[in-house]
Amino acid sequence: MFDLRPLFAHLMLIFGGSFASGIGPADDPPLDELEQQAFQAAADYAQDCVVQVETFGGREIVNQQLIASGPSTGTVLTSDGWIVTSIFQFRGQPASITVVLPDEQRKAAKLVARDHSRELALLKIDTDKPLKAASVSSKSEWQVGQWVIAMGKTFDFKVASRSLGILSAQGRIFNKAIQTDAKISPQNYGGPLIDLRGNVMGILAPINPGIATEGEVEQWYDSGVGFAIPLADILERLPRLQRGEDIYQGRAGFRTQSSDEFAPEIVLSGVTPGSPAAKAGMKAGDRIVGAGKSRESVRPVAMHSELKHIMGTVDAEQSMVFEIEREGTKSQFEFALVKELPIYREPYLGTIIDPTSPSSEPRVVAVVPNSPAAKAGIEVGETIVSLEELPFDEKNPLGSRLAFLDYREPVRFQLRKGTEAVRTVSVALETQPDKDFEWTSLKVDSPQNPAEVQGARGTIQLPLGDVKNKAFAIVPSSYVNEIPHGLLIVFAEAGVQDQKIWTDAWEVFARENRWIVVVAQSSDEKAWSFEEVEIATRLRSYMSTTYKIDRRRICVGGISSGMLPAYISATQGTEVYRGVWLCNLKISPRVRVPPAEPLKALHFFLNGTDPSLNPFAELAQKSGHTVALHAEEMSAVKMIDSQVLGKLQRWMRLLEAY
Repeated sequence: MFDLRPLFAHLMLIFGGSFASGIGPADDPPLDELEQQAFQAAADYAQDCVVQVETFGGREIVNQQLIASGPSTGTVLTSDGWIVTSIFQFRGQPASITVVLPDEQRKAAKLVARDHSRELALLKIDTDKPLKAASVSSKSEWQVGQWVIAMGKTFDFKVASRSLGILSAQGRIFNKAIQTDAKISPQNYGGPLIDLRGNVMGILAPINPGIATEGEVEQWYDSGVGFAIPLADILERLPRLQRGEDIYQGRAGFRTQSSDEFAPEIVLSGVTPGSPAAKAGMKAGDRIVGAGKSRESVRPVAMHSELKHIMGTVDAEQSMVFEIEREGTKSQFEFALVKELPIYREPYLGTIIDPTSPSSEPRVVAVVPNSPAAKAGIEVGETIVSLEELPFDEKNPLGSRLAFLDYREPVRFQLRKGTEAVRTVSVALETQPDKDFEWTSLKVDSPQNPAEVQGARGTIQLPLGDVKNKAFAIVPSSYVNEIPHGLLIVFAEAGVQDQKIWTDAWEVFARENRWIVVVAQSSDEKAWSFEEVEIATRLRSYMSTTYKIDRRRICVGGISSGMLPAYISATQGTEVYRGVWLCNLKISPRVRVPPAEPLKALHFFLNGTDPSLNPFAELAQKSGHTVALHAEEMSAVKMIDSQVLGKLQRWMRLLEAY
């Protein structure tokens, strides 16, 4: 067993007799008693730098319930009254803020700035005597597995609550946070995570990856996973916060070919128009081989995860250096990252490509009337040979190349029909349209000798494993493996669904336009739960394995109570879903809309009569996404008779156009 006595002897010297005397073998207290004394001494030493923070006039949502403002926790950074706390109570602007000191003094506080990247806020109070400031724990001494204590003053302004755990990981959330299994919740957000010397390692914060809406951090309560922002990192940024400057995560504006963070190389698939990376001269095809905060600190990077860990600590307005390799030559690009990339709008050409043609030779089988392609004279039957004289391949198909173009600038396409000579046309691109259009139904001839169909056709039951949910799919009778089909996954209204109604409404459309429609049913007859969001992932994985799915036409939809899991699925998988149908929209104003990016731009079809419809549509449009808006409601029972269904299906046709 590891001998803890030297550690406790050292702690006794630090805290001057807080432990029982006598370290010799004969009169040693039991180890559990020594541990308890060490924990108590460390917490007692640190608790006077912990304060209670009261807010009035603000509101929070926990477990989907609106709750009144209440006390939270802050940590004193400097003796003259600078206090850091969690952003949990400060997403809005409270009418008043009060800090309660350990000596019972109540001080009015001012919200000075927020660090949105680390979920922290900085407060300032005026003091008539020096406060006890947090002492910084040295990062160089941290070891995974060491004891830590999470502290808070939500319940008592004098005696801090203590939650014991270990330091379970470092460098989490892309190197922004350390991780502990100590209980972390609003009770101690903003409080310190301390070591056994009573020094502050970090500030507890609700910094959680993958949450679609503000205020949903309660999903992680008691999960055994909590995070703290290292105090040294906060102090490094303190001067900016003291000047009233909000801090945001820095963004460069490039995208890599592989979504695998552990892929053996980092090759750019494109650069967002107008972004810092684009202005600096980075291009698709560049391979990032190094990165750092300065030219002197550039270090080799081989995987995307390594690059993310370097970029995770860089804020907007701070500079970074990227070393790239292009055609065998290495060069460095240095530029400042930004808070927000320019609003991205997906470029639109207006062609339908034969789904059976190879990605290296996309063949035009339809041209949308009045589209940029039609205006430029692109014809049915032509093959698009290249874009700006660069050919296509599996990693750089037409859709990916188009996604990174600036729709405001004309581009040149090289085309060939049959054995004719290649010709070049200049096309003035536009943004993706949000209104339906009319064209004759696209017919793709079935192969002369089709291979055996792998999956069943018709209305079929789908396996979902160990969950209570049920799901069925409408697979058109015309399905063959050689032709990719679009996929719509619907979170239906809560309760059991009538399969015949769904089949009658969708079978003809699915057959004529090459779509598969999957309907998921809730396990509870009255509502969907947050945990059921993962149903979409299961269904998408099964369908993509069993059937040939057109990755450009994968959509998720939700009706009534199924709307929220559909939206969360889409926003957590913007690289997967292209279309989002939200029926009978009723959505909280706190819901976040991620900004559109190349290959991550969503197309929304929204219908309903709730007042939240228009503000959400406006927010989605401002974020760069395409929105089709219809002030009509629809239910599954009345689907066939609804005018919304026809509009929805025409909108789904729109997704097929490049």
